[in-house]
Amino acid sequence: MDIHAPHGGIRSWKDFGLQLVTITAGVLIALSFDGIRESFHNRALVREARENIRREIADNKREIDGEIAHTAARGKQIDTALQFAHELLKAKRTDIHHLELQLEFPTLSTASWQTAERTGALAHMDYAEVQKYATLYDFQNIIAAQHRRALDTMSMALGIIADSDGGDPTNASAAELERFRQQIVALKSILFVEEQMSQTASERYRKALE
Repeated sequence: MDIHAPHGGIRSWKDFGLQLVTITAGVLIALSFDGIRESFHNRALVREARENIRREIADNKREIDGEIAHTAARGKQIDTALQFAHELLKAKRTDIHHLELQLEFPTLSTASWQTAERTGALAHMDYAEVQKYATLYDFQNIIAAQHRRALDTMSMALGIIADSDGGDPTNASAAELERFRQQIVALKSILFVEEQMSQTASERYRKALE
């Protein structure tokens, strides 16, 4: 913004005062326009961030609801694996000849939340609204950590069986079977907690979208 003194010079204190008022008014008007423009920009930034976050939350809710719908089938796989280990440890035989352990966890995105933070949009939102979203995404991160624990535990269990004679689980030693059983018990516990957390997350997502 450039400010120039009026042409013709200052002939009296009256002229000086008039020119000073004119310059001051021009500066105030320019600052006012800058403030209005900045206010519009900030409101647009907040509106876009809020829309993106709500869309992301809705997507995450669909993802986690889809996982909840498959928890029963996953539980059956875990119970079958436990029965397999128990029967071999007890009687050295089992009618279970096929083990299937599959874990498919939802993709819980944080991209919109992180973008809002990096662009400064959160600084222009109400504290209560930011706190609501922050609490939700922190809980989501805890669920993601639980997913990683489950995957690590399942990998250890499958690794024990894979090292058995000829890769055949029924040829596993008693020590290997006991280690396998312990890992499956641990996995079942982890998944039980994860399922409870998923139910809670789904409800929190719903409330956040109200």
